This record gives sequence, structure tokens and C-alpha cells, in this order.
Amino acid sequence: MKNMFYLMQALLVILLINSCSDEPASPRLPEGNLLITSFPDGAQIWIDGMNTMQTTNDTVFDIEEGVHDITLKRIEYVDTTFSVNIIADERITVGPIELESDIQTISFNPVRIYESANSQSLPSGLDLSSGNRWGISSDSSNLVDIYYYSDATGSSHLIRSSHFAGLIKETDFLVGPGTNLLDGSDSPLRNTETWANNVDKSEDNYVFLYDDDDHYSKFLIVNRGGGSGPGDPAYVDVQWYYNKEVQDNRFK
Repeated sequence: MKNMFYLMQALLVILLINSCSDEPASPRLPEGNLLITSFPDGAQIWIDGMNTMQTTNDTVFDIEEGVHDITLKRIEYVDTTFSVNIIADERITVGPIELESDIQTISFNPVRIYESANSQSLPSGLDLSSGNRWGISSDSSNLVDIYYYSDATGSSHLIRSSHFAGLIKETDFLVGPGTNLLDGSDSPLRNTETWANNVDKSEDNYVFLYDDDDHYSKFLIVNRGGGSGPGDPAYVDVQWYYNKEVQDNRFK
């Protein structure tokens, strides 16, 4: 009888414990879906700092209702972050979002430089990082990257490295495969065995440059003129893209 009493007490304790621990389950929060497209596609989709392991263009399912921070990450592009309000039982569509390249280039519109043998005080030298023109002298020795060279007879005209004029900086040249500066072609890595120190003024293709400060440029002669005789020095108009990142050979 005593054993039966203890058994009943134990069962009562178990029932009391179960009654205390059985709390009602929290209701599931409303959810919606999100379709994100980007250009280019293939960007990782992060939501509230968490990688969804999905990439654009794709739909992320079962996102809790409310405002969420979305970040798109892709190699060679700047992270793009924005907010989206998810609505229950709906698919929100965002995009296409144009991703911004992380290539940091400066473009320079046509700049005119004159042959170095001209008898007038017209600038022959060029600073690739600023676009400023300079004369070929000791005052510009640490500024000029390239200059427009002509010999005394005016029979040879080259754009070449400033160190040939007795200045400090040395620039290497490599003729590219096309004429469109915006063709998206990156520069080959500079190689002293295959790159030259000059290019002829008649070159129509763009030219990759590697300067003394370890920056790449993409350079094009867009016009030629002058050179008819005394008082009419030859000149070239040039434009280029300068990559601001040291040793970054990429171009948009």
C-alpha cells in the first residue's frame, strides 16, 4: 500500500513538471520572397550581414516580413547596400542594379604637346597623373613622365620616356591591340623584355604605359599637326586613362 502511495506521488510530480514546461509555440512570423537582379550578375546576396549563399540573378525565399539591409558583393566591384521592405506572402523584385567597378581610373581629354626641337616655349612634356604639360628642363625633372621628341632635322618624331631628355622618370610603352580606349582591355603586366621606351607619332592603336611611380595608363594619339616649317612646330593631341592604384593594370 505504501509503495502504491509513493508511485502516485511520483506520477503527480511528473504531471506537474510537464504542465509547467508545455508552453504554447511562438507563432511563425510572416514571410515573403525577394528576387534580385544585377548587371553584371553573379553577385553574392547578403541579408542583414549574413551570406545567403545565393547570387544574382536569383530569388531568396522565406524572408521575415519587415525592412532588411541587402548587400551585393562581387569581385572587382564595390559592395552595393540598400534596404528592402519584405511583405508577407509576396515576391518583391529589385533590379537590375548596376554594380560599380572598383577600378579607379581618371580620364584625360585631349592634351596637346609639341615637338621638343621647337624654337618656341611650347611644352613638350606630360605628367600622366595630373594631365599637366611641362617643358623639358631640370625644373620638371621629377614631374614629366613622357615627352614628344623630335630630332634637329625634324625627320624623327617619337613620344618617349622622359629619361631620354636627362630627366628622372622612366616610362615603358606597349602598343595595344585596338583603337578604342573603352574596349575594356586590361594592360598586360609590364615586362622590361617586351616593353619599349617610346612609340612613333604615327601609331594609331592605343598604347599601354607603365610609369616610374608604378602606375598604368591607357594612352591614344588622337590628332597630329604642325611641322610645316619654321614657326609651325609639330604637335600631337593625346588622351588617356590613368589608373590611380599602384600596379593595378585593369581598365574599364
